[in-house]
Formats: sequence, C-alpha cells, structure tokens
Amino acid sequence: MVTSTPVSFALFKCPKTVMQLPSLPLRIRPSHLFRPFHSSVAVAKTPDVFANSLRKTLEAHRSTNRSRLIRKIYPVEDPAGLWRPEIPSKSRADYQPTVEPALPDSEYSPDTPDPGSKRRQKKRASLVDIPSHQSLISQRGEDAIQPAGTGRPAQSPWLTNLELSRANAEITLDAEIRALHQYLSLRARERDRVEKLRTEVASLLKTVVPHAPRVIGSHCTGLVLAHSDLDFILPYEDPSRSLERDRRPSPTRPQIQDAHIRLLRQVQRALQHTDIFDNVKISDKRNPSLSARHRPTGLLLQFYCGEDIPAITEYLQDYQAEYPALRPLYAVTRTLLEARGLFGSSQASVGPDALAMLVVAFLKMNHGRFPGPNSLGDQFLALLQFYGTQVDLKSVGVAVDPPGLFSTDMLPVARGADETAHQRGQRSLINVKRTAAGKLNMPLFIFVL
Repeated sequence: MVTSTPVSFALFKCPKTVMQLPSLPLRIRPSHLFRPFHSSVAVAKTPDVFANSLRKTLEAHRSTNRSRLIRKIYPVEDPAGLWRPEIPSKSRADYQPTVEPALPDSEYSPDTPDPGSKRRQKKRASLVDIPSHQSLISQRGEDAIQPAGTGRPAQSPWLTNLELSRANAEITLDAEIRALHQYLSLRARERDRVEKLRTEVASLLKTVVPHAPRVIGSHCTGLVLAHSDLDFILPYEDPSRSLERDRRPSPTRPQIQDAHIRLLRQVQRALQHTDIFDNVKISDKRNPSLSARHRPTGLLLQFYCGEDIPAITEYLQDYQAEYPALRPLYAVTRTLLEARGLFGSSQASVGPDALAMLVVAFLKMNHGRFPGPNSLGDQFLALLQFYGTQVDLKSVGVAVDPPGLFSTDMLPVARGADETAHQRGQRSLINVKRTAAGKLNMPLFIFVL
C-alpha cells in the first residue's frame, strides 16, 4: 500500500526533487503543501479520548463541542421593561466582613465621629430606592399608609395621648383599635375639603357629561378613612335595561362598554386641560375606569360608568347600623393589609367593599358571641383566626345573607325550579371561579350578598 508519508520524508531529505512535484499523483503529494482546513489539535493527541471507555469518550467530545458552540452574550444595556435589582454586598456568596484596625485612643475620642462613618452612611442612603418611595407618596399622599420596608420608620401616632392599662390585654387591644379608628377617621376640615373637591369636579364636568357625577364608594357608605379614594359614578342611561322589561340584556355588553369608554375619554380630556390633576389615565380592565390624582390634596379620584349607585352602598349603610363594630374592625383590618402591601386591586387583592363584606359575614356568623362593651380585641383576633387559618378563600365562597360558607359540594347537584335565588348566585360565582382557575387566574375569594 502506497502512502504519502515516505514520499514526504524523502522530499525533505532531497530538496532538488521538489520541482518534480506537479507530476506526482495527488494522493502521494506531501501533506504540508495543502492549506490546513482546521488549526485544531489532532484527534489522537486530544485528552478527551478514554482508551477503556467509549461512553466517556463520547460524553467528553459532546461536552467539548457544546462549549465551542454555546456561549452567553450579555447586552451592554438591559432590554426595556427589565430591571435588575442590585444585590447588597453582604448578601453575595463571596462576601467577607472587613475588620477595621483599631485606632489609638488619642486619634479618635468616643465623642468624635469617625470620618469613614459619614461616607458609609451616605453610601447606604444612596442605595435607598428614592424613585419608588416618591411614587408611593405621589400615589397615596404623604400621610398614606405605606407597606413595611419602604424606609419609613414605624410610628404609632394614635397612641400619643392614650393612657393604656397593661393589666388587661383585652381591654388594651380594644382601646388601641378604637384609637386607630378615630385617628384614621375624617376630620371636619377634611370633610369640607372633600365636599369642595366634589363641587369643583361637578362644575368642571358640567358641559362634558349629560348627568352630574355622583359620589359612591367609601365616602357614600360611611366606611371612609382619611386616605380613602374619592369615587364617582357617571350615570349612563341604557334604554334596553328598562325596569318595565322582563328580560334585560347584560350591562357589560360590548356596545355599552364602548359607550362607557367614549364617555370616560371625554372626562379624561377635560381633566387633562387643567393643572390640578396628575396621572389621568383610563384602565384597560373589563369594567373600565378613569383615575386621576388631585395635586393639592393628594387624593386619588376614580370615575366609573353605570346606571345608578351600586346596591352594595345601601347594604353597607344598614350593616353599620346593625353592627357598630363593623367600622373599627374594617379600619384596623384594612390598615393591617395596607401595611403589608396586600390591599386594593393594584395589588391583586381585596378591595374596600369586599373587605367590608367579609367583616360583615364574620359578624353575622358570630352574632351574640362577643358580648360586653370592650370586645373589639377579641373580635379582631377571632376575625384573623377565622379567615387566616380556618377558611381557604381560594376554594370556598363567603355568603353574607344567609351567612355562611359555600363550595361546589354544598350546592344541589341538579338545578330545579325550587332552587333559591342565593343558591343560583352561589352557583354562578362557583362557575366564575372554575373559569378563572382554568385560566390560571385564581381569585383571592368570592362572596355573595
């Protein structure tokens, strides 16, 4: 068998014969005259070859090939919408605490501040998320309840002039809840300012909307707090839903939704032409709404479209007369959720009316259980235990009238003419819950009046 190796060796020994190479066949020309296609090391010399294991050799070659083909590319700038949080140095794996050398007593006295401490404090202050803190203030007002961890120190101003007796914990907790409720309630000056703002909004929209906006929400139900939003409803007549008709179409059908959005856009343009409102925008929810921030007071205004004031307003007014503990329990529970960033639709959590109904359902299910004038503390602890440990709000619904809990297993299997109105409502809510679960949009809870 003829190979090129002996010929190549002979040519190196006899340089004069190189001129005769073109006449040689291609397969016996010396290999050093060909342009190398790869500059890699020969396979026989690679360390990825295991003489006694074919499997290890293949795995080593696959790993080498992958390392040559796959490599991470990091962009110079982060793409839009991506925010990379800064990891503190103390939380990193390679962190090692620095040991500062002890200074002589003559150089720094105990009363003399360390020059490096000011630099460290300034550096730590620069790490605080100042834009996010300012956004919270602009969204909720300077005196709003903020979630824990925003850099604001813990305060208890409602306990300033309160004399507490530590002998009885139940009486002490009752007094603290009442003091918090009184502290968060609207003052007379604040009520006058809200009334003046309502008049200004009505005057501004007089030529924009066919009917004057009406106040709804907590300012109408009586469960208002000092930082509660100011909600308006823009009355919109729907002739197809006349009370004289037996069967009325849905109030959220597409043509009505489009009409509501057109009306909200007119209000949006009117508010944007003034300099006393900020962040005027329309939400893209199923039930559209318009929000705007009032600059002088910091209050958030919400505008909705509908036929009339919601029926839940009258229910909540009646429940407050029946259960005096509703308002303080609602105030302290809402404050607890707000302090943890778990309140409101913006946090995908419970809203004001729904939270009030949860408290009402608890009070009705425990009617007569807490007698005595100083029982707010016991009721509050029982409320937290009931909804925190005894009820799974992701799988169970809460009914207010008649009070109780319901689920799919509790409803009758077959529908019939004997099915009551509240059972039909519960079945409808269960179906909504099932649809939401199928879309991986699990609601926090469901309740029915």
